[in-house]
Amino acid sequence: MKKLMYILIILSNGAIAQHTPLLSQYMFNTVALNPAFTGSEGAFCLVSSNRIQWVGFDGAPTTISLTGHAPIKKTNSSLGLQLFADQIGIDRKMGAFGSYSYKLAFNKHKLSLGLSGGVSVLKSYYSRLNVIDQGDESIMIDSPIGVLPDLGFGAHFYNQKYFLSFSIPMMLTHSYTQDGYKVSNNIKNYNYILGGGTEIEVNSEIKLEPSVLSKFRLNTTPQVDLNLMAKYKSFIELGMSYRTQEALVGLFKINLDKQLSLIYSYGTPISGLGKYTSGSHEFSLKYVFLYQSKIAGPRSFGW
Repeated sequence: MKKLMYILIILSNGAIAQHTPLLSQYMFNTVALNPAFTGSEGAFCLVSSNRIQWVGFDGAPTTISLTGHAPIKKTNSSLGLQLFADQIGIDRKMGAFGSYSYKLAFNKHKLSLGLSGGVSVLKSYYSRLNVIDQGDESIMIDSPIGVLPDLGFGAHFYNQKYFLSFSIPMMLTHSYTQDGYKVSNNIKNYNYILGGGTEIEVNSEIKLEPSVLSKFRLNTTPQVDLNLMAKYKSFIELGMSYRTQEALVGLFKINLDKQLSLIYSYGTPISGLGKYTSGSHEFSLKYVFLYQSKIAGPRSFGW
């Protein structure tokens, strides 16, 4: 029984982590972490991603997502939509979240404020767990389908050379008991995400973009990403990301033209998990539609 409970604890913690995931390619799909980036490309943008985490590890997380967002012409507002499907262990989750942002101008600086909201549909298949001790069968009952609402908030402050980002992607807490799913709002369970970065022009062909991102809860040790991307002629981008106590990630992006980009990243664990997996892979396609007419806000600076 103790062994089974240990497995359930691992799966439960994983589901919470997936609820506000830190994907390797968030710098190319910023709306996933901060709704204030909605419309930041200056045109209608679509990003499709597929993440396969901890290859070779049974029950490891996989995530498929599709994000679309665009500024509303002749206004300072933007709208977006994110669809996703998560699988981790015995948990299956699908969701749809809308986002809205409004841009304010202050001389050479701009501030974008964003809100997001939507629902996730979750089901846990406890019957698929392997029975270890006698008597475990009594708790091997699948959960009912849960429809779980959530809300998010974000801010994005920037100019042409640097940016700051703050967000709370998910504000509500979800739990499951024998009485069903419960939704609550506890500030202690908020995942705060704070980051920023700058651009350094090495020469006319090469630019460097160092950035940092920190994810934390109150009274906990932050998880920090240290990133460095190098751009060559706006054609190829190469980078590395170090996530404290978790992973080292290599990133590659090729811009086939001004609209279509291919993105790949590989992460290798630096924790004890590295003994059981060959790493994590993430693939993305990004397409930015080019408008024939001018829009209210050009592309903003961020990750």
